[in-house]
Amino acid sequence: MELFKLLDLKLIVAQVVCFFLVLLVLKLFLWKPVFKILEDRRKKIEDELKAIEQAKVEAAQFRAEMEKALANIDATMQKRLREVEQAGEQKSREMKEKARQEAEHIIDDARDELRHEFARSREALKGEIVDMVMKVTEQMIQEKLTFDQDKKIIEQLLTELEKTQKAK
Repeated sequence: MELFKLLDLKLIVAQVVCFFLVLLVLKLFLWKPVFKILEDRRKKIEDELKAIEQAKVEAAQFRAEMEKALANIDATMQKRLREVEQAGEQKSREMKEKARQEAEHIIDDARDELRHEFARSREALKGEIVDMVMKVTEQMIQEKLTFDQDKKIIEQLLTELEKTQKAK
């Protein structure tokens, strides 16, 4: 009870009036600007969140476009690789065909050269045989013609003929 004795009613009323006056002044002059600042900040944050969401959507669209472009690039690259492979295979076939034709030409030339060389060898052999036959014939005519001597000369001719054929 002593507490009530210490309290002064005028002082309490004055404090209550001052409290309400301060409350009224704060409401009129401070709360509206503070609430306006807070509302502006809320709107700004909300706008920024919307902008972020819009940027995310745009980024997703951009990413989709880039993935599509990369897929197109991959498809183009695969197509060009196939074209290059086909061109390489075609070039390889052409080179093989050209090499085959050149090889056939070389073989034909070699065959012609062998035929020509064979013909020359044959002619040379004929000439040597004719020379040997003439030599033997001369010897036979110059010597006395007997059967044993003729046989011996012919055997020599055959031996020389075999040696000539083996040498060639």
